[in-house]
Amino acid sequence: MPIYRYRCKKCGKEFDFLHKSMAASEEVRCEACGEKDVERILAPFSVGADTTSSGSGGAGGSCPTCCPGGSCSLM
Repeated sequence: MPIYRYRCKKCGKEFDFLHKSMAASEEVRCEACGEKDVERILAPFSVGADTTSSGSGGAGGSCPTCCPGGSCSLM
């Protein structure tokens, strides 16, 4: 179930919407004002708190080529 970030064109509120199905065409409405005229936007992403690590790895494993700081939760 993908989560997308939207911005209301009427009031400017940004919000996340959890789509229950990829195939379903669910109607997304602004959670603040109920407006249907919304646009999907790029959501900000977080980076690990320690971005100065030289790739020594952490509890999640070491992956210096794909994960900032060398700590990778995918491993």
